[in-house]
Amino acid sequence: MIKRARAIALTFAFALASPWNTAWAEDNNAHYYAGVQAGWHDLDRWSGDVHFGAGVSVPGHVTLDQNGQGGLIVGRERGPVRYEVEYQRGAFDLQSIHLGPQSQAAGGGGHYEALTLNAYRAAPIRGAVSAYLGAGIGYGRVEMPGARFNAGCNCFAPASGKGLTWQLRVGLEYGADSPHKAFVQYTLLSLPGADSGGVPSVDYGRERIGIVGLGYRYAFK
Repeated sequence: MIKRARAIALTFAFALASPWNTAWAEDNNAHYYAGVQAGWHDLDRWSGDVHFGAGVSVPGHVTLDQNGQGGLIVGRERGPVRYEVEYQRGAFDLQSIHLGPQSQAAGGGGHYEALTLNAYRAAPIRGAVSAYLGAGIGYGRVEMPGARFNAGCNCFAPASGKGLTWQLRVGLEYGADSPHKAFVQYTLLSLPGADSGGVPSVDYGRERIGIVGLGYRYAFK
């Protein structure tokens, strides 16, 4: 599965890199850009199975407090098409743990990271306003906080995971003919699962989250 994910990511990377040839780089209508974005994600619950060994497992989940996220982008744009590399990081706080009929308040913080290659196509709407639609694929990492029940079961030990990440994105941007561009966007981001190892162990599945962000990018030759 990991080899397949890497193959998919490499294939997409080569597809994104194809326009970066000499002719395109020397095109006077093309330019580079760099920018930042920040916003909020809706990650408030993450399901996972707790394994006690000997084939015994119990479904559970943790509740999380929504928190902030941010990112950096650098890319190349030509007309309505642009390609970029993006780094994102989001944070969240643990609120409670749930296992079968048991639940308990808990604390701790975790985060996710994603490094993706993105491709977009834009379309003018009116004046300096345009809309864009795109997708990205790359590598993601998750760090989940640990918590134990008062009865002593360390059922939700600290967990981590990494693997394939993909996203879909739609947005609005202002500043069509200006080097200064502001945007608002919605992203659907798929994150890899995480596991703690040991006995008992917790195994979190993949999770999809929604992200609302505001951003700015600056275009230059």
